[in-house]
Amino acid sequence: MAFDPFWYILLYLFPQYSGTLTILQYILQQQGNVLMDLFKIIVFPGIVFVSILSLFAEWYDRKIYARLQNRVGPFHTGYHGILQPLADIIKLLAKEDIVQSGAEARSLAAAPIFAMTLSLVMLMFIPVYRSAGIISFEGDLIVVLFLSTLFALTVILTGWFSTNRFGEVGTARAGMQLIAYEIPLVLSALTPAIIVAYYYSVPVQVNNYLLTVYGTLPVTTIPTTLFSILTIANITQTQATIGMPFILVAPISFGVFIISLMAEIEKVPFDVPEAHTEIVAGWQTEISGKKLALYRLSSDLEYLWGAGLAAALFLGGPWGPGWDIGLSTLDRLMGAFPWGYVFGTIWFLVKVFAVIFIIANLRTLFARFRIDQVVQGAWKYLIPLAFLNILILQAVFYFDLFGWQSTYYMLLWIAYMI
Repeated sequence: MAFDPFWYILLYLFPQYSGTLTILQYILQQQGNVLMDLFKIIVFPGIVFVSILSLFAEWYDRKIYARLQNRVGPFHTGYHGILQPLADIIKLLAKEDIVQSGAEARSLAAAPIFAMTLSLVMLMFIPVYRSAGIISFEGDLIVVLFLSTLFALTVILTGWFSTNRFGEVGTARAGMQLIAYEIPLVLSALTPAIIVAYYYSVPVQVNNYLLTVYGTLPVTTIPTTLFSILTIANITQTQATIGMPFILVAPISFGVFIISLMAEIEKVPFDVPEAHTEIVAGWQTEISGKKLALYRLSSDLEYLWGAGLAAALFLGGPWGPGWDIGLSTLDRLMGAFPWGYVFGTIWFLVKVFAVIFIIANLRTLFARFRIDQVVQGAWKYLIPLAFLNILILQAVFYFDLFGWQSTYYMLLWIAYMI
């Protein structure tokens, strides 16, 4: 029987109805647990949760950015302006939707809907309260990186569909920037998977060695495939198993990921595709009304996705010191309150807003780069740095500087002697 934090909370709050709740849970699970899946997708940690969180993340980013520049930032709408992002979306929804003559009207109308859908689907892969997201399967890291590339293509096509000269200039800049920074983003995102591959290859290597020496079956076999290594849930769970976030192992890749993420979401100093002093609003010049509202929300969701992916790959996601991800077997048998899920969500939110805080600081420190500086930064600096971190890790693994191989050898020899 599958366990879920929702049922644990109900059983904890209403123990006198435990029998009825257990029967209800069993019936729903026999029907495929459709209602629970819908609750996860729509409410938590799905569409409603990530939409509210993305608006709050925008407010937090704008407040930090303003404070670092000795400004106030959003202030009047809601408590200290906390409702300002929502008010902006509502205002844009009420604005007139204008489509210039000559534009691809149908394609231009479909693009923001597609971008919004992509953003929400990408967030379904991010682990919020447990090691896996709503959508999780072997190799899902490759899929989510592919979806981020589709989002970049949607931006390029939007400027092309508008048939505006300013939009075309912004589209050309966006295309060069987004495509260039996809490469270091992917390389840095794959670095944690390389660490996971080595960590799980150590017991396999040792077992194969002992199998050759003794001619007996190995004590421990850990089946690992390429797709299982390229899984966000396994990367998150490995950090909890080791007890160390991968930012300590691959800090260069983390830095490359953050800078590439800023370029992907067009944050200062990578906002040259939307340089208002030069080309009005770039690829968004002809976007207004409901389309602009959807793109605004899609941008916030993509920002949250990037921060959530950084937290999962490099900071351990929901894992935190002193707490395991999810519930232990003993907790499940005793029907304990799911504190693991609660603290997992708290740790996830802390790490996400820590990443946003870093990005807000970087936005403040630098002025806008020229398009040639932006492209050179990706090809001449970030891509070599991403490869450098991978080479450093290979050297560290070869000399066993983490001590994983020697420790496993020692434990295994002790087990054989006993």
